[in-house]
Amino acid sequence: MPHGGEVMADVLASVSDVRAFIDEYYKAWGGTDENHILSYYAENVSVELPGMLLNGKAALRDQFVRPFIAAFAGNRHIVKNTIFGKNMVVVEFSFEADHNGPFAGRAATGDPVKVPGCGVYEFDPVNRTITAARIYFEFATLLKQISSHQPQVLQALLMSWFASRTISDSKGGSEQLRPH
Repeated sequence: MPHGGEVMADVLASVSDVRAFIDEYYKAWGGTDENHILSYYAENVSVELPGMLLNGKAALRDQFVRPFIAAFAGNRHIVKNTIFGKNMVVVEFSFEADHNGPFAGRAATGDPVKVPGCGVYEFDPVNRTITAARIYFEFATLLKQISSHQPQVLQALLMSWFASRTISDSKGGSEQLRPH
């Protein structure tokens, strides 16, 4: 079934259709084709991650998709549970990968990572695109796993990661987060 088609057969009409869509979406993350990953998102998508709000595909590409596929090419999302609602699905997953590229100022370590997460995805069932997402993911755990053999580096990484997070507004600008 081609992704993004507007043929009535492509409409996400059942639990099995939505499950297949989510499986395809997570499978796309295992590659390095950012355009393929982005094809699952609506143009005006809003994605909320810990410490960040990304509005639109450009912000999503630059601040989430590119860093993750560069650092964790071949990653896997192991689905643990799903809850289905009207034009919405909640997915509990395990993010599993090897740190094989730079991430958060840290060169590739080759270290394996395994981080629990949960995504709340709102979607357009006709266009088969994610319109909004709230992804709860333990970035601190991820950073700890890629720095576990260098505890002094971990503290610096955590501080720089959280200090550098930006919130993109709907005009494509960004606002720096500041500690409370």
